[in-house]
Amino acid sequence: MINKFFLINFLFFNTQAFANNITIKVMDSKQSKVEGVIVYLTPENNTLNHALTKHPLIIFQKNKKFTPYIAVLQKGQEINFKNQDDVTHHIYSASGENRFDFKIKAGEQNKSTVITTSGEVAMGCNIHDWMSGYVLAVDTPYFDQTNSQGLSIFKHIPPGSYKLTIWHPQLETQKNEFTKKVEIHNNYHFKVILPKPLLPIPAQQNQDEFDFLEGY
Repeated sequence: MINKFFLINFLFFNTQAFANNITIKVMDSKQSKVEGVIVYLTPENNTLNHALTKHPLIIFQKNKKFTPYIAVLQKGQEINFKNQDDVTHHIYSASGENRFDFKIKAGEQNKSTVITTSGEVAMGCNIHDWMSGYVLAVDTPYFDQTNSQGLSIFKHIPPGSYKLTIWHPQLETQKNEFTKKVEIHNNYHFKVILPKPLLPIPAQQNQDEFDFLEGY
């Protein structure tokens, strides 16, 4: 991992305001809050219980876009695709063992797939080629996405050694991520400062008014 791309400040302090919580704040070099990045903690002790999140992750196709554009789930968790458009989509991913390929008609809400391998799952539509979206599958139950304040909050994290990972497809680093080993034995507040803003997110917008639907 190329750490020179990041300036990272860890502010460790005990406080009742964050009792039993680990709070991670992500900001850029201009001190702006960074919303929507994936943050997760992977225990280095493999004997810890990794309970599987049972409810599926819902990905909508709405206005010929993937909504949300970026999401996170646990390895082994199911994605449920729900088409809210009045047209058919042909959803696919070519991401290794997590690849899938299926058509989902207007209003159809029962297309599901299980993500069996951790890593990035890039999604597209064979009919509407401007559509793009990402799901990150992680091998840990401790994951979140920063809110509008740039915060991710983890509750009741067992003490021990963890790998902290920050990930986003528009992050200009190797594998679009930054990792750091952290020791958790008390209630901590981590502040992560990125050197520059993320790259722009693709618009997911058609450049013409024609949709090719032959065969669908």
